Amino acid sequence: MRIHVHQSDLLCKKGCGYYGNPAWQGFCSKYWREEYHKARQKQIQEDWELAERLQREEEEAFASSQSSQGAQSLTFSKFEGKKTNEKTHKVTTVKKSSVRLPGSDQRRVMF
Repeated sequence: MRIHVHQSDLLCKKGCGYYGNPAWQGFCSKYWREEYHKARQKQIQEDWELAERLQREEEEAFASSQSSQGAQSLTFSKFEGKKTNEKTHKVTTVKKSSVRLPGSDQRRVMF
């Protein structure tokens, strides 16, 4: 079996006159390095931009959480204080409602 390939199909895609290589997407070694480095530099630049954007967003989210955490902390403190007051009130109420029945060793609790 014979495969016929036209010589122009083997030449570098940049038209420099050198032969290209299918592994290098049809470029010769010179232009493959250039294209590879351009693509690599572009990817590096995009990665840096993404990293900077994510860093900014993370810093903004942290700053936002810090300011809202202070407000939540105050709200939570108020909630805890209210719960403590309610518990104290219930205990006091139960203690006040406890009566000893005359002639009995049992206590009767009224709510």
